Amino acid sequence: MTEMAEYRTGGGNAMTPGMKRLRGRSDFQEMEDGRNTLSNFNSPPQQSFDSEEMRGSMQMILSENIGQFVVAEFLIGTENIIRKQGILFHVGRSYITLYDEAVNNFIVCDVFSIKFVYFYMPGDHPRVNYNILPGNSGEPMNVRRGR
Repeated sequence: MTEMAEYRTGGGNAMTPGMKRLRGRSDFQEMEDGRNTLSNFNSPPQQSFDSEEMRGSMQMILSENIGQFVVAEFLIGTENIIRKQGILFHVGRSYITLYDEAVNNFIVCDVFSIKFVYFYMPGDHPRVNYNILPGNSGEPMNVRRGR
């Protein structure tokens, strides 16, 4: 078993409380090849970023902290920052997956748009849910209504 697989299954490093909760759910399954299924979401095997070209990369740092509660800030365009939060569930070469416990869903995010990631102490969370989109009309943002 690889070091990352040991981490994901609780070997090597202690599993975080968030991952313990997820792994303890009756709808969580880990396949022999390392893939995970939770409810209706499937993730590929967690890859190792311990290669010369990936050492010290954002992906390696994030993959070493799977299971931690994070808030990630993304630069959209040249001036807009948006935040997403959740348990860091999976890290790929070009994306991360966050699990939002509050609404029981997954958010797949572009790793190359990430500018900052905040890691929270166990049991600590932001006072605001950054995953809630502004507005409550159900319309896409920045849509102007007719008169």
